[in-house]
Amino acid sequence: MLGQLMDCPACGETIEVQKSPLKLPVPPPSPPRPPPKLKMPMASPSPKKPPRVKEYKVLTQNDKAFAGEFSPEKLEPVINTYAAQGWLVVSVTTLRLSAGPGVTREELIVVMGRDK
Repeated sequence: MLGQLMDCPACGETIEVQKSPLKLPVPPPSPPRPPPKLKMPMASPSPKKPPRVKEYKVLTQNDKAFAGEFSPEKLEPVINTYAAQGWLVVSVTTLRLSAGPGVTREELIVVMGRDK
């Protein structure tokens, strides 16, 4: 392709292909840098925190808060009463209980917890 005309890919101008390519001066290599000095963080003595102690409460349909008459409408105010004392609902499930041969019933179980 020496001596032929072609369009420059950078500027679009028509140029002649030269025999020797343009040589750019190579910059001298930079001197190596010393490795950075790393400082290890010093562990500051922190006061030991006492372990967090939790207490749990299991709330069932037979809980005294329902006065022997459980209903879903009574559940919300009972949970809110316990929440005012710092209790949080941790889990809710049902338990299938046998009430005699061939008779089962489900009972609601609410697990609540709080920091002691």
